[in-house]
Amino acid sequence: MVYPIKTKEAVIKKVLMGGKPHHEIASEAGIGLSTLSYWLKNHKKDGNLTVNKKEKRPQDWSAEERLKALMETGTMAEKERVSWCRKRGVFSHHLEQWKKDILSLSTPAKASVKSKGSARLKKENAALKKELNRKEKALAETAALLVLKKKADSIWGDPKDD
Repeated sequence: MVYPIKTKEAVIKKVLMGGKPHHEIASEAGIGLSTLSYWLKNHKKDGNLTVNKKEKRPQDWSAEERLKALMETGTMAEKERVSWCRKRGVFSHHLEQWKKDILSLSTPAKASVKSKGSARLKKENAALKKELNRKEKALAETAALLVLKKKADSIWGDPKDD
């Protein structure tokens, strides 16, 4: 569960002021004792009261940050890369996707392939429209012939009746 930063800071202040055991403060705040211990460990490491400035999701990374991350992790071994990702809250597959995104921006050949595919689709669409138009005309002609046949039969009678 993700807790608001203000909640984290308030709980740490209570712990630092003393007076109550950690398990009581954790139960009052509605958090687990292990979560409180983790927050305290981070506080001792950083030395400041702010626990985490902001939880950053992979989609919140700017293009510049993504490029910098790719440059940093480009020469790393798999274990190092996984460790780097864990520290920053991303997964290896995010790095792979960011790399694909950047490479797709730099290759103009894909644009020409898309335009060729687009031209083929336009040509196919035009042919289908032409065929549909022809079939609609044939259907309208058939409907007109049926109407005329009914009128002729009503005027002169059905030849089967004779």
